[in-house]
Amino acid sequence: MARKVTYKRRPNNSGTVVKLSGKRRKPYCAKISSEERDIVTGKKKQVTIGTFETELEALNALSLYHLTNQKTLNEKEASALSPDLYDQIKKKRDEKIPTFKEIFNILNAEEFTQLSYQAKAGYNSWIKHFEQIYDEKINKITLQDLQIIFDNDKCGQGTKIHMKALCAKIFRYAVIHQYISRDDDYIEFIKCGKEERSKMHYAFSIDEIKRLKDENTTTAKIILIYIFSGLRANELLNIKRKDIHIDETCTDDGIERKISYLVTGSKTDAGKNRVVPIHDSIKPYVKELLLPKGKRIVDQSYTNFINEHFNPCLKELNMKHTLHDTRVTFTTLCQLNNVDVFSRKRILGHKMRDITFDTYTSTVINKLYTEINKIKI
Repeated sequence: MARKVTYKRRPNNSGTVVKLSGKRRKPYCAKISSEERDIVTGKKKQVTIGTFETELEALNALSLYHLTNQKTLNEKEASALSPDLYDQIKKKRDEKIPTFKEIFNILNAEEFTQLSYQAKAGYNSWIKHFEQIYDEKINKITLQDLQIIFDNDKCGQGTKIHMKALCAKIFRYAVIHQYISRDDDYIEFIKCGKEERSKMHYAFSIDEIKRLKDENTTTAKIILIYIFSGLRANELLNIKRKDIHIDETCTDDGIERKISYLVTGSKTDAGKNRVVPIHDSIKPYVKELLLPKGKRIVDQSYTNFINEHFNPCLKELNMKHTLHDTRVTFTTLCQLNNVDVFSRKRILGHKMRDITFDTYTSTVINKLYTEINKIKI
């Protein structure tokens, strides 16, 4: 009578072999633990990698699976060792490996939900640059595949740096969940191209400002709000309605006036929580576009506003400007209309470089309002 062969218990998370019930040609089933957990028990779900005629074949399959998964054996060596067994394992292993877009969707649903609206919108914008590899398994994407995308994309270096950061998150997820090895995470070698020299910013001319007024479209009005307020791009995008004040009584200089202003600020300490007076010429636009309930044109990411509104509007008007040019225009208008340095810097959120202004002078809203309305076009 032949002796029954007994096998030592396998280590945790190295897989298991079970004998299936009934009369089967291949009764021994090899299973490995996946990263997915059962919703009820919280235990890792098991994934079948194949069924085999003998228990020894099933155990060999588990060993071969882990050797190839951990890169102890490369594909060529594993195939030479046991071609049929390796083909069966490879097919099952590839079935559970997610695609580039599938990993992004997981991160978007889990990690990115903790981010701000603008940060999440950024990731959802940058992923669009990788559309040609959406359906590629993460373990099949090479450095060359990614570099071709970066080399052929016409976006600026800043966007490419964000794209690279997104790739790093996706490949890091793949490493953590053992879809690829650390050696296959080659994101650091992606080249984003040479940094372009900073482009000069040019103020909108008086004629261009008048043409924007005549255009009378929603986007043209938003551009005019930027021009007459000096706001940074993201200070206006997603501004809260509670920070918009229209026709409020102010007597901080001893004279009672009805004035309108915004409370905003970003980037620097001098720029945060500052008062930005609303020029009389743009007050109707602010009331029309920023105060009503519901979705506003400014309730979107910087990238979307530029691509879907700002650039098309200027192209239609045959103008060539960046959004930052509106801030340059505001500074130019202040100089041309003798707006004092104190008010100009307070509105722009610049540091005064003067201990008297920085330490002893509080914001005088009436002063800012009267100074800004010196600008006449």
